Amino acid sequence: MKRRIPVFQCNDAWQILARGDRLNGLVIDAGSEEVMLRIEGSMSRLKVMGDDERRFFWIWAQANKREREWLYVLTAHYNDFHYLILSDNRFKTAVLQNAESIYSNNEKYREDIKDYLLALEAHVKAVVDWICEAPEEYHAYIERYLPYDKRDGDIPRKVLYSIDPHWHDDKDDERIIKGLEEVCATVPTLYDKITLRIYISVWSAAYRVLARIRGAESNERYAQEILQNAKTMNDIELFMRYNSKGRNIEGLDLDSEEDFKKWDGENGAYHCMDVSYARIHLSPWKENDKERYRFHLYFGVFGYYKEVAEIAIALHQQGITLVVNEIDTLLKIFHQEDLVGFRSYPNKYINRDGVTNQIWLPRIGDVTKNVYWKVIKNTKWHKQNEPWPNDKADSII
Repeated sequence: MKRRIPVFQCNDAWQILARGDRLNGLVIDAGSEEVMLRIEGSMSRLKVMGDDERRFFWIWAQANKREREWLYVLTAHYNDFHYLILSDNRFKTAVLQNAESIYSNNEKYREDIKDYLLALEAHVKAVVDWICEAPEEYHAYIERYLPYDKRDGDIPRKVLYSIDPHWHDDKDDERIIKGLEEVCATVPTLYDKITLRIYISVWSAAYRVLARIRGAESNERYAQEILQNAKTMNDIELFMRYNSKGRNIEGLDLDSEEDFKKWDGENGAYHCMDVSYARIHLSPWKENDKERYRFHLYFGVFGYYKEVAEIAIALHQQGITLVVNEIDTLLKIFHQEDLVGFRSYPNKYINRDGVTNQIWLPRIGDVTKNVYWKVIKNTKWHKQNEPWPNDKADSII
């Protein structure tokens, strides 16, 4: 059935989205709030889809007769604090709200966007009518026409890399897998105590590996300077120059357990245990007083996985075997036994949302049409959250 949906112009959408960069949302004036609450009222005909009485679905803004921009609209409220989110689910998001927060209702700095919200209201009301009259028809329409770069999907890493060899250079994979398996099979190096001298020695060994990797990958002056200093400085000089709180060891006894604890206690909140600031972490640890110390190497941001693997392997070859917290994940990555997630807004951390890492879906132009459609075909796309009218069965959340 062909639906007559009032056109929501891209220019009107842009006038709302352009205000999305403001901190803490955009507090709107009374006239705009009235329209926003009417939009919320229209959407209240649908089943609740989350906390704060939230409801959301896909709409579209028309750029011209042939082009449209897909957006999602969400309404919610907590007591008397009401908000509306309009987003392209990728680059731009506007949060409109009737107060600064649930605790504050400052009358200043309110903005009039009533005209643009009126255009949105007409479009939203018609889409809600459609959902209430023929929800399956609306869901089928979204499944058919929603662009893939607005969707979430997962693809086996091995399949992704096989589609286009440019995705991954595997020349080091066999060596790294063998090295990580040797680390796994070896008892971690144990320490009866941890002093600054011991920590600095292990940290500097790890940092030299990092300097070598980054120096080989970049000709930038800073990377080459670090590489040169890693070759010529002693451990303490290197630590004081490149650890975020390395200079704070001045005046401390490098062979004292208590002075290590003092330095760690005073600087732990400032990433003093990081080989790469806020990205690659190196910490001595023991579960109880009966155990001896082991050094743990760990990370959270996917982009550093290869550097972590190289550090673990290099230090093991030097006689320092670390506990690598994410070693099982690393082996899955290098064996290509995990999943890669395409997300409209990827998360940079590993092991989120059921996949090892998330990335943008490539666009035609970045890859060939043939590669693009092979990726689409081999990806398992997630089902969209479906809005349902209040008289239907429970909504899918």
